[in-house]
Amino acid sequence: MQWLRPLCSGMSPERHFLAQSNIGKTKGDKTIMAAKVDTGKCTGCGLCVDACPVEAITLENDKAKVDEDTCIDCGACVGECPNKAISVE
Repeated sequence: MQWLRPLCSGMSPERHFLAQSNIGKTKGDKTIMAAKVDTGKCTGCGLCVDACPVEAITLENDKAKVDEDTCIDCGACVGECPNKAISVE
């Protein structure tokens, strides 16, 4: 897909496949959960925003916010967060 930015170079092949396999699924078809942000740990550094291959993360009030409809559950943001404020369940 042309709109998809290149995935994080540190992403495992398994996560890369998962990310690509979940693109375009509707919310009703999703059996996965979007990344979750612990706002108590988030410092608003923006590393997760830069890491997200589908631009599902934005900063609002200096905290990361995940658009659950856009997130593909790839986990690229999890490894980038220095405060361990993001998890994928």
